[in-house]
Amino acid sequence: MRARQWIYVVAVLACAAALAWAATSGPDPFPTHMGLGGGVDGWRPRKSALLELALVTGGLAVLFACLSFFAPRLPASLVNTPRRDYWLTDAHRPAFSRIIADFFLLIGSLVLFLSAAFTALSVIDAHESAARSALLVLFLLAIAASVIHLVWTLSHPPRSASGRRRPAPSSGVREPRRP
Repeated sequence: MRARQWIYVVAVLACAAALAWAATSGPDPFPTHMGLGGGVDGWRPRKSALLELALVTGGLAVLFACLSFFAPRLPASLVNTPRRDYWLTDAHRPAFSRIIADFFLLIGSLVLFLSAAFTALSVIDAHESAARSALLVLFLLAIAASVIHLVWTLSHPPRSASGRRRPAPSSGVREPRRP
């Protein structure tokens, strides 16, 4: 397994651990909704709240794992990406598939770590809002950075050994010879 896959597994285990901790030590009623300021504005009985949270978290874990597995296998006709002529050639499609699979695992890991952190914060102090707000801001910054990095990576294919960008084999344009 690659590092991103291990990180994803750790994120799933962190969610499971946070849910188990909340089931044994969490407040009853359990906070179920937070406002934009991070303060709790919804409460439910602990058992039903944690069951719902476990189902949603499990569903998200399965969703991002499936996206990571199936998105790279989409036919080229369904893929819209920067530098499509480069990334969807037979020579570069495996690298493109790895980039997309890793991106979905990264986003899924961030979502699952956020869920685990919010659940743990609910056990530690159900009324705490500053930590939730800070975590949400960090989460949004990490998502934005991940998307920007993905777009930049796909817009700037790797350079060849000579330092020039490798043209797509199907472009039909030859690079001029340099003396």
